Amino acid sequence: MDAHEQLRAKLDLFPIGLPKSLETERMLKLLFSDEDAALAAHVPNPPLVCGADRIADRAGMDRAAAARALKSLAERGLIAEVDVLGRPRYTLLPAVPGFMEFQFMRGQEITRERAEAGRLWHEALNGPFGEENYGAPTSGVRVIPLKKTVSASNRTFGFEDAEQLLRASGSIAVTECACRKSAQKCGAPLDVCFMLNTSADYLAARGLAEKITLREARRKLEKAADAGLVHTVSNTRAPVQILCNCCSCCCASLRGVTGLGKPADNLRSNFVCAPASDGECISCGACAKACPTHAIAVEKGSAPVVNRDLCLGCGVCVRQCPTNSLQLKRRSRSAPPLNSLELLARMVSERGKTPRIIRGLLNDLL
Repeated sequence: MDAHEQLRAKLDLFPIGLPKSLETERMLKLLFSDEDAALAAHVPNPPLVCGADRIADRAGMDRAAAARALKSLAERGLIAEVDVLGRPRYTLLPAVPGFMEFQFMRGQEITRERAEAGRLWHEALNGPFGEENYGAPTSGVRVIPLKKTVSASNRTFGFEDAEQLLRASGSIAVTECACRKSAQKCGAPLDVCFMLNTSADYLAARGLAEKITLREARRKLEKAADAGLVHTVSNTRAPVQILCNCCSCCCASLRGVTGLGKPADNLRSNFVCAPASDGECISCGACAKACPTHAIAVEKGSAPVVNRDLCLGCGVCVRQCPTNSLQLKRRSRSAPPLNSLELLARMVSERGKTPRIIRGLLNDLL
């Protein structure tokens, strides 16, 4: 097994792994040199972290050279570096969400290699990589509406309110949308991708995101809403790590529904689009045009017809309606996983990866 395939096999142990395909093989070779891959293949998977000396010994490399190479990999956003008692320790990043996004964030030079890897990333989502992302009941992210698009008769819980999740975050940083920068299919705003809490701290320290205030974040959230973008967050209760603002044409998170015909069940919010009691529909079609999943149909002289199976409950249609004829009404009360550990456990179990992951962690420990 060559170094790139050995690395890919380790990356495939993440809850959202990296299945073998021509596209994923080429992605890795564009971003990791032969030497990079040979070293990275000996970096442990999370939650394990390891010092440079141990990784060098496992890879059969000179310790000083390995330390320099690991630092370089971390600076390029290909592996993670964490401080443990004042010393750097390293662990692998998944492909997504992980090192692929890092290649296109704020401050990154989009080299020819990165641009081609980004193209392959989106192409790979049409195959086994897409099934890995969208083929299980539990998603790593979920849609969340702005409270103002929800019917006044419906109480929203903290995990259902984008602004409240921002307020609950200790740190907020903004970066550029990696999906739009890599796909280049639309002109929606780039600087509206929020990293929160520890993710904000990590990325801001490496120049991949910029710390902002809550007030600035709320302005950018409004900017994203005005542009018709869908708000998505980590699929956990607070504190969440990301709050993205996604378009239907570029976003890797929405791609399963908007491009691959997957059901919206595992992604949508607890709300659904419905007529408002105090509005008068003029059949203008603005809601249907704005809907990211084409869940709304409007015929002249008729009220909108909503396909509930496709509706994300995002509120984009409500925001775009000129006569306030639509609102979001509650359809369920499901709560997301309590924290990232519960989320990852569900994702791993659903994908049947538990035995493989245990073997991989044991191998990293030995």
